Amino acid sequence: MREAMEQRQRRAVLPAAVLGMAGVLALGCQPRILAPSSADGLRAELIERTKERDDARARVAELETELARRSEPSLAGASPDGPLTEADLRELPEATPALASVAISSLSNVKVTGPGTGQLTLVVVPSDGKGRFLQIAGVLRASAAAIVPGKEPMPSAAATIGPKVLREAYRTGFMGTHYTLEIPLRWTGEARPRAVSVSVDFTDGATRRSFPAAATLEVLPERTPPSR
Repeated sequence: MREAMEQRQRRAVLPAAVLGMAGVLALGCQPRILAPSSADGLRAELIERTKERDDARARVAELETELARRSEPSLAGASPDGPLTEADLRELPEATPALASVAISSLSNVKVTGPGTGQLTLVVVPSDGKGRFLQIAGVLRASAAAIVPGKEPMPSAAATIGPKVLREAYRTGFMGTHYTLEIPLRWTGEARPRAVSVSVDFTDGATRRSFPAAATLEVLPERTPPSR
């Protein structure tokens, strides 16, 4: 009888011990929130200074490449045993990517921002002869006209984007590589346009060649604020 009572007591104590151990483990696994310290600011400053240094080095290297390109070594000066032979130099013009077209991407869109106003997000994709994205330097001129059914297209924007601004518009990510420009739009009348006709003309800085493109973009519906 006594042995049976002791067994029942041990069976009752065991679950309690297991639950207690589980509680201790759960407390031990909780993440700790560390208070901010002066080291965090130093790390952030170090990251910023490192980025500034790397950017400066990249600009210097770019200038060195530009100076070397302008020197244009002649074919006659190529050494048969050097890094670039005469055959290599003859192939360079054909192997160097060159601008073939400029297109307005389907990522472009138009949003209404108020009565008679909107914003054009213009996404431009330049390509070489193999259809690959190519960085460009030059001047991009863009114009837009709002299209309202039953009316003549209404000029709503005209913009000239210089070489520096265009370079800063370079974007790359999961949506691809492109140039993105934000252009404000204005139109007259109370009617909301159904679409916007967009035209661009890029003038290549190196060749002075013109690369036009055009597209008609549907105006995105206005977002209504959520009801409370």
